[in-house]
Amino acid sequence: VRLSAEPAVRLAALELHRYLDAMGAGPTTVSARRRFRPQPGTLWLGTPPALPAHPVTANPGHDAIEVRVDAEGGFVAGANPRSVLIGVYRLLEALGCRWLRPGADGEVVPQGTGGLRPVRIAERASYRHRGICIEGAVSWENVRDIVDWLPKAGFNAYFIQFRAAFNFFQRWYEHTGNPSLPRGRFSNQRAERLTRRLRAQISRRGLD
Repeated sequence: VRLSAEPAVRLAALELHRYLDAMGAGPTTVSARRRFRPQPGTLWLGTPPALPAHPVTANPGHDAIEVRVDAEGGFVAGANPRSVLIGVYRLLEALGCRWLRPGADGEVVPQGTGGLRPVRIAERASYRHRGICIEGAVSWENVRDIVDWLPKAGFNAYFIQFRAAFNFFQRWYEHTGNPSLPRGRFSNQRAERLTRRLRAQISRRGLD
């Protein structure tokens, strides 16, 4: 149950539902409520003061999480919406999931584990800024997968160099330095479209 309409909390609820079902904890459902009322078999997601948790943080931009889960249910609390998403991935990691690298082929999801078991986590990020910068030659699929992977690995930011990241996309789509592929054509307009899509993916996760 999510206690917020923030995009990152919405995604956190969907991701928790998706992975728990894949692990054999299902069937699970996602719902939204305005107030926290503990119920057996229910996991609550949100930020203070909606939840009875106090993730330690000096300011709302600094990530902190508190996870309390047992066989009956529990909650994942974050200092901000992004922290809730990070907290969900930390819970799933405690249950055996791994995200070794960006992309579907980099994730490990244990099958048939029966789902939840007791988990207690209280963490505060050591650094305010934890990000990756676009570099080299990148495709849309490359940067999309990296942004999806960031909160799974505890990062909170993605840096798009220049206003439309033209140079990095251009190298990929024009096959610069790759004699095995014919030289393509890439425009500023296409770079702007890809950058808008990339910003949407970043925003959905509450990343900087």
